[in-house]
Amino acid sequence: MPNPPSEPGIPFFDKFEHGFGFLVMGAWFGALYPDRRLRVLVALSAFAAATELLQWASGYRDGDPYDWMADTAGAAVALVLLRVIGIDWVERIGARLGVADRAGV
Repeated sequence: MPNPPSEPGIPFFDKFEHGFGFLVMGAWFGALYPDRRLRVLVALSAFAAATELLQWASGYRDGDPYDWMADTAGAAVALVLLRVIGIDWVERIGARLGVADRAGV
């Protein structure tokens, strides 16, 4: 949107929003592809960079490299947490829904 609504008075709040959004995506895709987490991080970081470049190229939005860094950091935090905590929550949801596991697909 050309004139996005203002932030709620918290400095750099948009960076938190960027990071949290990519934390969710990193947790999702990192759990779906546990053997390819580095690829997930690279893909999400490339996606974030592309969106910033497209915003810059639009002529009415600003591409912000700090947004890209916040996006990449959020995805990285998610992947580290998946590695450290080791919770396979996607498998648990699939089991509750009766969906076959990754090995059985």
